Amino acid sequence: MPTYAAIFIDSQGCRRSEHFEARDRHQLKDALRAKSLWLVSAREMKASRKLTRLTIPVRDFVPLLHQLELQLRAGVTADLALAQLAGDAPPGAIRTVLSHLCREVSQGQPIHQACRAFPRLFPSHLRAVIAAGEVSAQLPESLRALAAHLTSIDSLRRTARRALIYPAIVLTATAGLVIFLLGSVVPRFAEIFTSLHLTLPLITIMLIRTSELMHVHTLALLTIAIALGFAFVVAAHSPALRRRRDALLLKIPLWGDVIRHLATARFAAHGRLLHEAGVPLLDALTSGAELTGHAVLASQLLAARDAVAAGRPLYAALPKGHAFPPFMIPALKAGETTGQLGAALRHIEDYASTRARERLTTALALLEPVVMALLAAVVGAIALSFFLPLVSLLGSVNPH
Repeated sequence: MPTYAAIFIDSQGCRRSEHFEARDRHQLKDALRAKSLWLVSAREMKASRKLTRLTIPVRDFVPLLHQLELQLRAGVTADLALAQLAGDAPPGAIRTVLSHLCREVSQGQPIHQACRAFPRLFPSHLRAVIAAGEVSAQLPESLRALAAHLTSIDSLRRTARRALIYPAIVLTATAGLVIFLLGSVVPRFAEIFTSLHLTLPLITIMLIRTSELMHVHTLALLTIAIALGFAFVVAAHSPALRRRRDALLLKIPLWGDVIRHLATARFAAHGRLLHEAGVPLLDALTSGAELTGHAVLASQLLAARDAVAAGRPLYAALPKGHAFPPFMIPALKAGETTGQLGAALRHIEDYASTRARERLTTALALLEPVVMALLAAVVGAIALSFFLPLVSLLGSVNPH
């Protein structure tokens, strides 16, 4: 959504300027009139592509939030705190971000609006937390909650990535070994077997035919591989295909539970952060749905949002047959009926994270022998196709 630098007159007749997000100028004008503000002029701001792509690793970003929190708690104003942090930061992305924020805040912009220049570093849900902290004069508390939230999410992400490293390395090594054998070793053995006029077993014939196919149709195979990769990318950006893919992933034994609990933990973490920052529940559900990373669960949360907007409690708003873990509904019900929704979401986040790690450990314990068995089967089948003709040749040799 575009950002406009608007000059307007407030209800007291004062001329002011501020940044707003709107689809177009007509929507901006209507939004200002709803707040009793009269638009004078509006200019669409073109964000720098360099700034929009800028990111900072979580391990560097979290300490930055803590340092800003400490300065604000000590009574330092936001512009001076940002200026000091920018001066102490080494050249690079951190200094660029802090310098830009300092410049914008010094000119009277709220911090959450200045953060819009960095959409990858400050997505909408993070800006909402900062905005809530500024409005409620609880910005240090919001920054601390934000740092804890980012640390928790990064921990989950690292756990999932570490789980995929070992199988990815083994499968890549297996694929490379097979391609090497089919491209270099099998043709040499095929020439030897042909010169000896041996009767080859079926497994050896199939291996030789596969090698010949790879040599003759290399370009076609590369084209198919590229087409499959392109189709995978298109599927990742197509809502309908993503929904089908994610629905199938949930049905995979054990791994489906890992995906379900990880997505639930992400939703609970983001929902709790926004709820405790004072963001309305409907907005928190919308952002939480976008951040689950799972199309099926996101659509169910959006359906629940519509039911909540109609007056139903959240624990009763999820559609029947939803894909969330069973423990989520009782926890939400207890939290809503006692007025402790934030505590309930924290419980869901912690429990889902623990269950995801347990399931992940079990899945890895089962996956390692399966991957090793696959590697042994592939290499063993290739070796067997080599040795069977040789054993047949040695058996046919006359001992005399």
